Amino acid sequence: MSEQLPSVLAVELAAGLRTAMGSDLVAVYLYGSSTVGGFVAGVSDLDLLVVLERDLDDAAVAALGAVHAEAIAQHPEWDDRLELVYVGRSTLANFRSGGSLGVVSPGEPFHVRDGVELWISNFYLARETGATVFGPPPVETIPSVSWADFRAEIRRYADEIRSRDMVEATPGGRAYCVLTMCRALATLRDEQAYSKDEAAALVRVAMPAWAWLIDEAARCRLSSGRTGLADAAAIEAARRFVALVRDMIDASAR
Repeated sequence: MSEQLPSVLAVELAAGLRTAMGSDLVAVYLYGSSTVGGFVAGVSDLDLLVVLERDLDDAAVAALGAVHAEAIAQHPEWDDRLELVYVGRSTLANFRSGGSLGVVSPGEPFHVRDGVELWISNFYLARETGATVFGPPPVETIPSVSWADFRAEIRRYADEIRSRDMVEATPGGRAYCVLTMCRALATLRDEQAYSKDEAAALVRVAMPAWAWLIDEAARCRLSSGRTGLADAAAIEAARRFVALVRDMIDASAR
Protein backbone atom coordinates (compact mmCIF):
# COMPACT_ATOMS: atom_id res chain seq x y z
CA MET A 1 0.00 0.00 0.00
CA SER A 2 1.44 3.36 -1.01
CA GLU A 3 1.65 6.06 1.61
CA GLN A 4 -0.93 8.82 1.55
CA LEU A 5 0.67 12.18 0.76
CA PRO A 6 0.85 14.38 3.87
CA SER A 7 -1.12 17.17 2.24
CA VAL A 8 -3.88 14.74 1.21
CA LEU A 9 -3.99 13.15 4.66
CA ALA A 10 -4.14 16.64 6.19
CA VAL A 11 -7.21 17.41 4.07
CA GLU A 12 -8.84 14.13 5.13
CA LEU A 13 -8.13 14.85 8.78
CA ALA A 14 -9.48 18.38 8.43
CA ALA A 15 -12.71 16.99 6.98
CA GLY A 16 -13.02 14.62 9.94
CA LEU A 17 -12.32 17.45 12.35
CA ARG A 18 -15.01 19.60 10.74
CA THR A 19 -17.52 16.80 11.17
CA ALA A 20 -16.50 16.23 14.78
CA MET A 21 -16.14 19.85 15.89
CA GLY A 22 -18.51 21.75 13.62
CA SER A 23 -18.30 25.51 14.07
CA ASP A 24 -15.79 25.04 16.91
CA LEU A 25 -13.11 24.29 14.30
CA VAL A 26 -11.38 27.55 13.39
CA ALA A 27 -8.36 26.52 11.33
CA VAL A 28 -6.00 23.68 10.40
CA TYR A 29 -2.40 24.42 9.37
CA LEU A 30 0.13 22.01 7.88
CA TYR A 31 3.77 22.76 8.67
CA GLY A 32 7.12 21.03 9.22
CA SER A 33 8.95 19.03 6.57
CA SER A 34 5.78 18.82 4.48
CA THR A 35 6.04 22.54 3.77
CA VAL A 36 9.71 23.50 4.25
CA GLY A 37 11.16 20.47 2.44
CA GLY A 38 12.89 17.30 3.52
CA PHE A 39 9.80 15.12 3.91
CA VAL A 40 10.76 11.42 3.90
CA ALA A 41 7.99 8.95 3.04
CA GLY A 42 7.51 6.31 5.70
CA VAL A 43 9.58 8.27 8.23
CA SER A 44 8.56 11.93 8.55
CA ASP A 45 5.69 12.98 10.78
CA LEU A 46 2.56 14.85 9.79
CA ASP A 47 2.61 18.19 11.65
CA LEU A 48 -0.72 19.97 12.11
CA LEU A 49 -1.69 22.94 14.24
CA VAL A 50 -5.43 22.92 14.86
CA VAL A 51 -7.07 26.08 16.21
CA LEU A 52 -10.39 25.64 18.00
CA GLU A 53 -12.98 28.17 19.12
CA ARG A 54 -12.46 27.12 22.75
CA ASP A 55 -10.16 24.98 24.85
CA LEU A 56 -10.67 21.22 24.87
CA ASP A 57 -13.17 19.60 27.22
CA ASP A 58 -13.79 15.88 27.77
CA ALA A 59 -16.38 15.66 25.01
CA ALA A 60 -14.04 17.28 22.48
CA VAL A 61 -11.18 14.99 23.49
CA ALA A 62 -13.40 11.94 22.92
CA ALA A 63 -14.61 13.22 19.54
CA LEU A 64 -11.10 14.06 18.35
CA GLY A 65 -9.75 10.73 19.56
CA ALA A 66 -12.30 9.01 17.33
CA VAL A 67 -11.11 11.09 14.34
CA HIS A 68 -7.50 10.05 15.00
CA ALA A 69 -8.45 6.37 15.34
CA GLU A 70 -10.35 6.44 12.05
CA ALA A 71 -7.44 8.11 10.25
CA ILE A 72 -5.01 5.44 11.46
CA ALA A 73 -7.47 2.65 10.62
CA GLN A 74 -7.64 3.97 7.05
CA HIS A 75 -3.89 4.73 6.83
CA PRO A 76 -1.99 2.43 9.22
CA GLU A 77 1.33 3.50 7.73
CA TRP A 78 0.87 6.75 9.64
CA ASP A 79 0.52 5.06 13.02
CA ASP A 80 2.83 6.80 15.53
CA ARG A 81 3.69 9.52 13.00
CA LEU A 82 1.06 12.13 13.81
CA GLU A 83 2.26 15.35 15.46
CA LEU A 84 -0.96 17.25 16.16
CA VAL A 85 -1.44 20.29 18.38
CA TYR A 86 -4.91 21.51 19.37
CA VAL A 87 -5.28 24.93 20.96
CA GLY A 88 -8.16 27.27 21.71
CA ARG A 89 -8.24 30.56 19.83
CA SER A 90 -7.97 32.73 22.97
CA THR A 91 -5.27 30.54 24.52
CA LEU A 92 -3.24 30.77 21.31
CA ALA A 93 -3.64 34.54 21.13
CA ASN A 94 -2.30 34.83 24.70
CA PHE A 95 -0.01 31.81 24.78
CA ARG A 96 2.78 33.65 26.62
CA SER A 97 0.48 33.78 29.66
CA GLY A 98 0.23 29.98 29.74
CA GLY A 99 -2.69 27.62 29.33
CA SER A 100 -3.49 24.13 28.12
CA LEU A 101 -3.52 22.42 24.76
CA GLY A 102 -4.14 18.99 23.30
CA VAL A 103 -1.24 17.02 21.87
CA VAL A 104 -0.73 13.89 19.80
CA SER A 105 2.95 12.97 19.46
CA PRO A 106 4.80 9.85 18.30
CA GLY A 107 4.97 7.48 21.24
CA GLU A 108 2.32 9.39 23.21
CA PRO A 109 -1.48 9.04 23.18
CA PHE A 110 -3.74 12.04 22.70
CA HIS A 111 -3.66 14.05 25.92
CA VAL A 112 -4.31 17.52 27.31
CA ARG A 113 -1.47 19.24 29.08
CA ASP A 114 -0.42 22.62 30.42
CA GLY A 115 2.53 24.59 29.08
CA VAL A 116 1.18 26.08 25.86
CA GLU A 117 4.04 28.62 26.01
CA LEU A 118 6.51 25.79 25.32
CA TRP A 119 5.03 25.31 21.84
CA ILE A 120 6.34 28.67 20.62
CA SER A 121 8.49 27.08 17.90
CA ASN A 122 5.44 25.23 16.53
CA PHE A 123 3.50 28.48 16.42
CA TYR A 124 6.38 30.27 14.71
CA LEU A 125 6.77 27.58 12.04
CA ALA A 126 3.03 27.25 11.42
CA ARG A 127 2.70 31.03 11.02
CA GLU A 128 5.82 31.64 8.93
CA THR A 129 6.11 28.43 6.87
CA GLY A 130 2.75 26.68 7.21
CA ALA A 131 0.08 25.98 4.64
CA THR A 132 -3.62 26.53 5.31
CA VAL A 133 -5.67 23.34 5.09
CA PHE A 134 -8.82 24.89 6.50
CA GLY A 135 -9.76 28.35 7.74
CA PRO A 136 -8.13 31.77 7.43
CA PRO A 137 -4.42 32.35 6.74
CA PRO A 138 -2.19 31.66 9.75
CA VAL A 139 -1.30 35.34 10.19
CA GLU A 140 -4.94 35.93 11.12
CA THR A 141 -5.07 33.42 13.97
CA ILE A 142 -1.49 32.84 15.15
CA PRO A 143 0.16 35.73 17.01
CA SER A 144 3.47 37.02 15.72
CA VAL A 145 6.56 35.33 17.16
CA SER A 146 9.82 37.20 16.77
CA TRP A 147 12.95 35.53 15.47
CA ALA A 148 14.57 36.32 18.84
CA ASP A 149 11.85 34.38 20.67
CA PHE A 150 12.08 31.49 18.20
CA ARG A 151 15.86 31.43 18.63
CA ALA A 152 15.51 31.42 22.43
CA GLU A 153 13.13 28.46 22.24
CA ILE A 154 15.55 26.52 20.03
CA ARG A 155 18.28 27.08 22.65
CA ARG A 156 15.93 26.04 25.45
CA TYR A 157 15.01 22.81 23.68
CA ALA A 158 18.67 22.09 22.93
CA ASP A 159 19.28 22.35 26.68
CA GLU A 160 16.40 19.96 27.28
CA ILE A 161 17.83 17.41 24.87
CA ARG A 162 21.20 17.57 26.60
CA SER A 163 19.69 17.25 30.07
CA ARG A 164 17.17 14.49 29.33
CA ASP A 165 17.94 10.79 28.97
CA MET A 166 16.89 10.67 25.30
CA VAL A 167 20.43 9.84 24.16
CA GLU A 168 20.45 6.89 26.54
CA ALA A 169 16.99 5.57 25.73
CA THR A 170 16.83 3.95 22.27
CA PRO A 171 18.66 4.06 18.92
CA GLY A 172 15.73 6.01 17.46
CA GLY A 173 15.92 8.47 20.33
CA ARG A 174 19.65 8.94 19.75
CA ALA A 175 19.08 9.56 16.05
CA TYR A 176 16.43 12.14 16.94
CA CYS A 177 18.82 13.89 19.33
CA VAL A 178 21.70 14.04 16.84
CA LEU A 179 19.56 15.26 13.94
CA THR A 180 17.60 17.74 16.06
CA MET A 181 20.85 19.26 17.33
CA CYS A 182 22.01 19.54 13.71
CA ARG A 183 18.81 21.40 12.89
CA ALA A 184 19.20 23.70 15.88
CA LEU A 185 22.78 24.58 14.96
CA ALA A 186 22.07 25.17 11.26
CA THR A 187 18.90 27.15 11.93
CA LEU A 188 20.59 29.47 14.42
CA ARG A 189 23.68 29.86 12.26
CA ASP A 190 21.83 30.71 9.05
CA GLU A 191 18.67 32.22 10.58
CA GLN A 192 16.59 29.96 8.39
CA ALA A 193 14.21 27.11 9.21
CA TYR A 194 15.59 23.77 7.97
CA SER A 195 14.32 20.23 7.90
CA LYS A 196 16.36 17.59 9.74
CA ASP A 197 17.77 16.23 6.48
CA GLU A 198 18.76 19.65 5.15
CA ALA A 199 20.41 20.60 8.42
CA ALA A 200 22.23 17.26 8.69
CA ALA A 201 23.74 17.77 5.22
CA LEU A 202 24.97 21.24 6.19
CA VAL A 203 26.41 20.23 9.55
CA ARG A 204 28.20 17.14 8.26
CA VAL A 205 30.12 19.46 5.90
CA ALA A 206 30.83 22.01 8.63
CA MET A 207 31.88 19.28 11.12
CA PRO A 208 33.51 16.54 9.01
CA ALA A 209 34.86 14.68 12.04
CA TRP A 210 31.27 13.95 13.00
CA ALA A 211 29.99 13.10 9.53
CA TRP A 212 30.00 9.37 10.31
CA LEU A 213 27.73 9.88 13.32
CA ILE A 214 25.36 12.16 11.42
CA ASP A 215 25.19 9.62 8.58
CA GLU A 216 24.50 6.79 11.02
CA ALA A 217 21.78 8.86 12.70
CA ALA A 218 20.18 9.47 9.30
CA ARG A 219 20.29 5.74 8.48
CA CYS A 220 18.86 4.90 11.89
CA ARG A 221 16.01 7.36 11.33
CA LEU A 222 15.26 5.86 7.91
CA SER A 223 15.02 2.42 9.51
CA SER A 224 12.66 3.76 12.22
CA GLY A 225 15.30 3.02 14.83
CA ARG A 226 15.91 -0.59 13.84
CA THR A 227 19.44 -0.11 12.48
CA GLY A 228 22.49 1.67 13.87
CA LEU A 229 23.44 3.70 16.94
CA ALA A 230 23.13 0.66 19.18
CA ASP A 231 26.71 -0.01 20.33
CA ALA A 232 28.49 1.62 23.25
CA ALA A 233 30.79 3.68 21.02
CA ALA A 234 27.85 5.21 19.14
CA ILE A 235 26.02 5.98 22.37
CA GLU A 236 29.05 7.78 23.78
CA ALA A 237 29.62 9.63 20.50
CA ALA A 238 26.00 10.79 20.39
CA ARG A 239 26.30 12.06 23.97
CA ARG A 240 29.49 13.97 23.16
CA PHE A 241 28.04 15.38 19.94
CA VAL A 242 24.92 16.70 21.67
CA ALA A 243 27.05 18.36 24.38
CA LEU A 244 29.47 19.83 21.81
CA VAL A 245 26.74 21.30 19.63
CA ARG A 246 25.00 22.78 22.66
CA ASP A 247 28.28 24.46 23.66
CA MET A 248 28.64 25.80 20.10
CA ILE A 249 25.13 27.21 20.30
CA ASP A 250 25.99 28.87 23.61
CA ALA A 251 29.19 30.34 22.18
CA SER A 252 27.38 31.77 19.18
CA ALA A 253 25.06 33.69 21.49
CA ARG A 254 27.85 35.55 23.28
